[in-house]
Amino acid sequence: MKMDITPDNWPDHYWNYLAQLEVHAIDKNHHALKPWDELAEKCMNLAIKAPFLKGKETGSKSLKLAATFLKRVMSDFRGVWLLINWGYPYQAACVASSLYENALVVNCISGRDDLAEEILADENGDVPWKPQRLSKMAAQRDLFGEIKNNPPSDKDFEQAWKLCYHNYKLLCKMKHPTLQQIKDETSHATNKQGQFAVIPLPDTRESSVGLKQMIMVIAISKLFSAAKCFAQSSNCSDDDEFHQEFYNFAAEVYSDLKNHISTSGIGSIPIKATGFKF
Repeated sequence: MKMDITPDNWPDHYWNYLAQLEVHAIDKNHHALKPWDELAEKCMNLAIKAPFLKGKETGSKSLKLAATFLKRVMSDFRGVWLLINWGYPYQAACVASSLYENALVVNCISGRDDLAEEILADENGDVPWKPQRLSKMAAQRDLFGEIKNNPPSDKDFEQAWKLCYHNYKLLCKMKHPTLQQIKDETSHATNKQGQFAVIPLPDTRESSVGLKQMIMVIAISKLFSAAKCFAQSSNCSDDDEFHQEFYNFAAEVYSDLKNHISTSGIGSIPIKATGFKF
């Protein structure tokens, strides 16, 4: 659609012009993130397969509830991918923080009817654990195979939960009002004289690719973790063919993720989260 935009009337037509800018952003960002497209699709397919596994615990109270949170994780994952490709990485980070919390819930309650009951019993329908507590619970399960009320004092455990929580804090730095985020987001709408346009503008900068990749690393990692934990909690027999196919596919996704991380530009992102010593 061609529009007759002049210096006097452009604010009245910017909404439609913005759609044209977004189409351009989709084309440019998809090219820059093309290697991640296949990995994102694989991880989504892995998550979709998890609830179809048939095991001894399939249909348990915890997995029924975990499935609803897993569905939200998958929807958030799709939202993150779309927003990144449309040129809105910081808005994608907002959705990714929701993805992160919901994924941690899946990790913690899958196979634990007692923890699922704590959520169901909450009078406000809220999850009774804050993100830091969820990070500790998820780290316990990952390292020790179970969640205890009093986790052992362990160096690997401390590092694991702090790294988990650090990535969540990183997303929050992008979501909440911070000078780090504002400085970077306004820079791509700033001219040579240091003036910036107070308008929404899709981000297609080459310098923002690392930021977009970092958000995808976090989103893929948490969707992968939630899907795998859900599958493990189904308690399938080792000789189940579909079960074996799932874990072979999971190993492929995990290997691809490590390769993508090693060749990414995530070390140069403009946002930093501090507060923990590793």
